[in-house]
Amino acid sequence: MNATALVREALAGTGVELVASCGVEAFDRRAPEGYQSVALMPGASGLVVAASAGPQLWRRFRQHADASRAEADANQGMPHPFDRFVATILEHADRALLAAGVPFRRFDASVDAEPRMHFVAMGQLVGLGAPGPFGMLIHSAHGPWWALRGAWLVRADVDPPLVHDSPCVGCSAPCVGGWQNAGDVAAATPEARARCVVGQGSRYDEEQIAYHYRGAAAKLGQPPSLGRQ
Repeated sequence: MNATALVREALAGTGVELVASCGVEAFDRRAPEGYQSVALMPGASGLVVAASAGPQLWRRFRQHADASRAEADANQGMPHPFDRFVATILEHADRALLAAGVPFRRFDASVDAEPRMHFVAMGQLVGLGAPGPFGMLIHSAHGPWWALRGAWLVRADVDPPLVHDSPCVGCSAPCVGGWQNAGDVAAATPEARARCVVGQGSRYDEEQIAYHYRGAAAKLGQPPSLGRQ
């Protein structure tokens, strides 16, 4: 039973459709003490990571909110509605793994998730991206316009990591005005992301950019999720 294929099939069409994986040995080599598989899920044999790219997930979220206005009004003032929506999508993969008899433990990339996992490291391990000049993983097709959403440690076979050729190699880094200005994720402003030469066809909608960066989430009665992809 291949857990990568199960998760990918379960998430098809949801907006969380970038799925990749690696063996648990690679995960354990990178994980700090207390976060290795023996502590989080003894007997795990692989890691599967899922991400979204472009504006499709946000548009699905807004459609859901518009179609469920009574629910949205009832939840007015509750934090992180987008994260809650993403969690309902990740549950599709949970159900597929359960139906196939695959033991797993899921981890969310949401603001208040516990335990707090290093999703950037996990995304790099499975080959979804490589670090760019402003601290985010840059995807070969989507550039900086994608985000890690969930991960599963599983007791099942998984696909090997994707082969990722970093688009930043050989780039002059116009996103930050040259490599001499490279920094951490605090430098990942909307302007820096807009100057990336890769993936601008996957640029987020302005409303989503505002939600994450400029506090326009207040218009939804919610706080923004700052500093995440």
